[in-house]
Parts: sequence; structure tokens; C-alpha cells
Amino acid sequence: IHFRIKDLLFSSILFVANKYMVKIAKILGEDTAEITDWISRTKKNFYKYFIPTGYQKLGISENTLFCNYDLVAKSCIRKRTISSLLPIYTGLIPNDEIDLLVNWITHAHWCGGEGRCFLPVIPSTDLEESYFHPLTYWRGPVWVNTNWMIWLGLLKYGYRQAANKIRNGILQLATKQGFREYYNPFTGEGLGGKAFSWSAALIIDMIEDKGIGIPPD
Repeated sequence: IHFRIKDLLFSSILFVANKYMVKIAKILGEDTAEITDWISRTKKNFYKYFIPTGYQKLGISENTLFCNYDLVAKSCIRKRTISSLLPIYTGLIPNDEIDLLVNWITHAHWCGGEGRCFLPVIPSTDLEESYFHPLTYWRGPVWVNTNWMIWLGLLKYGYRQAANKIRNGILQLATKQGFREYYNPFTGEGLGGKAFSWSAALIIDMIEDKGIGIPPD
């Protein structure tokens, strides 16, 4: 059986990485033609692959959020994980659609509602999904790296208040539990590796809050 998936999360990260690659290449005086071609291809195909068939407007319902793409079946994989929200990090979402996506980022299904979660930070899976589990790696726990990217995306689009809630929540988790690999969204308990380096590095960036990591245009 062939297994070929176009991954939404890593495609989003690669797009932003390529933007920074262009900046680095220019500093070094290197040719940027190949990288800019990669960027152009992503811009052209992002909605083609990562929005469900019959797309009308992003975020009208949870079924119209972004999704991974099965290249064999030629269809979206309808699993509501944090990947569905992470394209805000790319800056590719039109301004007339961004409000709806931010509504889902701050929705109770993603810990945005009062009282459901320990803090208003985003778990790795929609709380209402049958496969959600607060302790199981990418099926529910809160990760610093994905929250960091959504924080930067919110800042890029000017949603400072929503961004600050995520930032403050992550800083509280680190203050109470240390630099852990991931955290229980309901209790805030630190899980996985201890003294986890990427959590530490990204939390330092959140503390500095200088906007250095906001994806370039």
C-alpha cells in the first residue's frame, strides 16, 4: 500500500524557513532563484492541497479548517489537530478570512473557553475529538513549539491580545513546571523530557517578545 501524505504543519514551517533562507542568501550574496521558486510554488498550491474540496470560506465551520492531504487518495485527511490552525504562521491567509481562523484558535475546543483547561494555551488535538488524550504525545498535550508559531502568527496579523494569552499561558507553565517537552492541558503538569532545550529556547524568545521570529512578508 502506498503512503504519501502532504503534511500541513511541516509545509507551513518549510514555507517560513524558505523566507528566512532568502534573507540569509541575500546577506551572503548567494543566488535566491531556486528558493524563491519554492516559495512561489507553495503560495500557488497551499489552498489547493490543504483546504477541503468544495471550499467556500476558511473557518465557517471546523470542517472548513486546513487539513493534511493524501496524495494517493487525492483528498483531505479530516483530523482536527493543531495543524489545522498553524497556517496562521505562514502569513498566507487573506485578511478577509483571518478573523474566522482566530475565532477557532480562541474557541473552547482548543482551550480558549473559560474553565475547560488549566490555561488558554492550545493543545495538539481538538478537545472534542474521539482520539484526543491529554497525556499521549501529539494526541492532546500542549507543546511549546506549536504555540510559539501560532503566537507569532497572531502577532503578524495584529492580534496582540490573543497572542498575549498564549504567551502568558506558556510562561506560566514553564514557571510552575519547568522547561518540559509537553504539558497536560487540563492540569498543567509537565510531561516527557525535562530541561527540554527547544522549549527553553522558544520560551526565552517569548520572554524577550521582540518579534524577531514574526515571519517576513
